[in-house]
Amino acid sequence: MIKETSQFLLSNIDNIKNKTLAVAYSGGIDSQVMLNIAYRLKDELSFNLIIIHVNYNLRGEDSTNDELFARSMAKKYNIDIYVKEIPPNSYIGKNIQLEARNDRYAFFEELYNKKIYDYLLIAHNKDDLAETIIYRMIKGAGTDVYKSLREKKGYILRPILNFYRKDIEIYAKVNSLSHREDYSNKKNYYARNKIRNLIIPMLEEINTNAKTNIIRFAKRSYEETSILRKKINKLYKKNISKKNKKLNIEKIKNIKSLFIKKIIIKLLAKNSIEITEKRVIEILNIIKSDKPNIRLRLDNCYIVKEYNIIKIKPIQIKNEEYNYIKIDKNGVYNFLDKKAEVKKILNKDIDYKKGLYIKAKYPITIRTKKDGDFIYAYPNNQKKYLRKIFIDLKISAYERNTIPVITSEDDNNILALYLEPYGLNRISNEVAVSKEDEYILKISFYNDNV
Repeated sequence: MIKETSQFLLSNIDNIKNKTLAVAYSGGIDSQVMLNIAYRLKDELSFNLIIIHVNYNLRGEDSTNDELFARSMAKKYNIDIYVKEIPPNSYIGKNIQLEARNDRYAFFEELYNKKIYDYLLIAHNKDDLAETIIYRMIKGAGTDVYKSLREKKGYILRPILNFYRKDIEIYAKVNSLSHREDYSNKKNYYARNKIRNLIIPMLEEINTNAKTNIIRFAKRSYEETSILRKKINKLYKKNISKKNKKLNIEKIKNIKSLFIKKIIIKLLAKNSIEITEKRVIEILNIIKSDKPNIRLRLDNCYIVKEYNIIKIKPIQIKNEEYNYIKIDKNGVYNFLDKKAEVKKILNKDIDYKKGLYIKAKYPITIRTKKDGDFIYAYPNNQKKYLRKIFIDLKISAYERNTIPVITSEDDNNILALYLEPYGLNRISNEVAVSKEDEYILKISFYNDNV
């Protein structure tokens, strides 16, 4: 395993000398072997080595002892360790395995972005690959399951992916490596544990090469669908934007369902959303539906259809405190997930691209829409219902609840409607700015993270 891992690292890392490699370390036998191999190659290949450990606080004292064990290994090898501790009870009522994975990879990415390391070594092996293929096939994934665990993906490397767990156990025994045992892995509560502890042993009773054949079949299916995959990738790239969060379905909703389903699978995979046949069918039906606005909840996000656009939006907890704010002086205020800046200015050199301007005095109110809202719009003083404005601009039902509505103090009159980036802002006829107005109010909105 030493020789193969050395060749793997040299083949997948350009100029490995003085690079920093991090081992994703749980203390289990797989990561223990990975750490030992990496340490034995450290001086030979002239790279630096660190450990990354996540304490999920899921198993009480056992979790604490896992962390202490990880720290002891870092001390033994005289290398740095980075630990992330998840507060106890963080996963109550949630998908534990999914949330733990998200936290784990978020920590990996955080350290990578801080340039703490150059490459991450994860101790996945062939048993893990076979289990993942079976799990995703059961869930309804496509032929891409073979690439569920890749030897290299960006800065993530899996150097021992071509070894089975029995090889790892032999290495640990020969080298007298102790390790931590996660006893929850023996319980058949989680789907993956059932696959590992029950399904695969039953398959191996039929054929001792079951895991090898499962991997071979998945690889063959992946290779045989390469032409289809290239077509799907081309369609996907042509219609995706906003970092895989926005899919234009205008030109794909009428193509063959097989192609659409493949695009959906790619969209879900790119956003680390669990793929199931039920979900793929639900999203396919949403795409083909004549309804302009549909929302579907998946894990920690929504799939939102807005006319010819499919968006992936994180679920945000509504804060009623910021749905309705009264403003009586210049300042920056919280409104939903935005900042609202309001100030009194001289009516001079106005740039309408930089904000909304109204002839009004404090106090004013900013709120979200209500049923029946209307505005007497400038310049014709024509009564327009907000609902009709939203429909004309093709603003989705989901987004309508985030549009800032500026009203008088008593909330009886709508003074303005902040519609960027959907269209031009709407101003009430009574607060439209004229040359005679010396002072006016400037209102602008920006994202909280700006």
